Amino acid sequence: MYKDRQKKDYILLKAAGKKVAAVSLGCAKNRIDTEEILGLLASLGFVLTDDHRLADIVLVNTCSFIDPAKKESINTLRDLAAHKSNKTTKIIAAGCLVETFGINILKCIPNIDGAIGVHSYSHIEKFIKIILNGKRAVLMKPPGESYHSLFSRILTTPAHSVNVKIAEGCSNFCHYCLIPKIRGHYRSRRPDDIIAEIKYLLENGTREINLIAQDTTAFGSDLEDRPGLSGLIKRILELKHNFWLRIMYTYPSRIDDSLIELMAKERRICKYLDVPIQHANNEILTNMDRSYGKEELKKLFLKLRKKVPNIAIRTTCMVGYPGEKRGQFDELLDFIEDYPFERLGAFAYSAQKGTIAGNAHNQLPQRIIKRRFSELMKKQQQISYRFNLDMIGKRLVLVVDKALNRGENWYYGRSEYQAPEVDGGVLFRSDIPLKQGDWVSAEICAASPYNLLATKPLLLQELPT
Repeated sequence: MYKDRQKKDYILLKAAGKKVAAVSLGCAKNRIDTEEILGLLASLGFVLTDDHRLADIVLVNTCSFIDPAKKESINTLRDLAAHKSNKTTKIIAAGCLVETFGINILKCIPNIDGAIGVHSYSHIEKFIKIILNGKRAVLMKPPGESYHSLFSRILTTPAHSVNVKIAEGCSNFCHYCLIPKIRGHYRSRRPDDIIAEIKYLLENGTREINLIAQDTTAFGSDLEDRPGLSGLIKRILELKHNFWLRIMYTYPSRIDDSLIELMAKERRICKYLDVPIQHANNEILTNMDRSYGKEELKKLFLKLRKKVPNIAIRTTCMVGYPGEKRGQFDELLDFIEDYPFERLGAFAYSAQKGTIAGNAHNQLPQRIIKRRFSELMKKQQQISYRFNLDMIGKRLVLVVDKALNRGENWYYGRSEYQAPEVDGGVLFRSDIPLKQGDWVSAEICAASPYNLLATKPLLLQELPT
């Protein structure tokens, strides 16, 4: 059972043994870690409960990518520790915050009972036994030389749309980012394991597979046969199922012609690509240690628009990087106007201890960073609205995400141009009862900056060719 409580996921499963509640914070990759931990604990006989008040153990999978994420993780741990109804309940911190604070985490958050790092989950059974015996402990191991999923997952999202992690860690070493220190160097998952998981998911009702990693386009670069992302996708497409395949977290300079050609010709690959650019000023990009410049970005997006007609491109930008001048920020605003993105997310830069950018002397005041963040998002809102207005009158294939509690059979779904959780969706009313994962065809009749309204839905038995 899945419940969304302000980005905290509590999962229910009947089994024998101690009761465990899991809280997952942060990104989709973190959520998969939580799902794998739950799968292992369930196989060991633990009861997974959706009520932390009834749990013997509450495990909080934390995030520490930026300061707001750290604060949310710390506040969640403190809140759970302060309000636990059973004094014997153990609160365990897991994940990225543990890697950031190390053994000092028990001092920083004194009311928790233990902490386990991201590279130690295969030892979680022994670790939990230590905690249940009344000892406070921290378990942190270095990253392994390779990565593969250790356990079966218990999905905490609707089963019709599932994220599949194809790699762990990162070797880009961007100057603002802690991920390589937290997660280790880039390690591709074995292709056979990925294919086996996707096959299982498709055979059990999944309609949308979202490939994720810190950098999906680096897939296979560390493997002996170097299959590449395109090679992996070709193997996935050998599976004879109707599904959408969505590609997230691509690195601009690694998007090659073979990937673009696949997207152009394969109907099951969503005409959608997530390409975080971070910035468009060459000096800022160099200071970030990104391996491309503005001209390369221009050529890439012109090629994508030409080779993959009707593609929707999502990006991520960072504002307020150390030393960012007003003119450099204006250059970013001009870029997204000249080379607009259907979807754009943004980060307000925050200095991270242990990064090169975090040690820079020319940090910007928070008031300037917040002002630029608001200005960027306001411009993008106008751009997104223009794109959405262009959708009016078009008939799109949608996957049904959920029924809305509005009466009169209102539903919320998404087209191939909208990724789950990070993008908007399509609202529509259907006289025919629908369920999660159904395909429908509907005509777009109205638009807002982030969502669309559709009419005349038709139930489809399979994806149109």
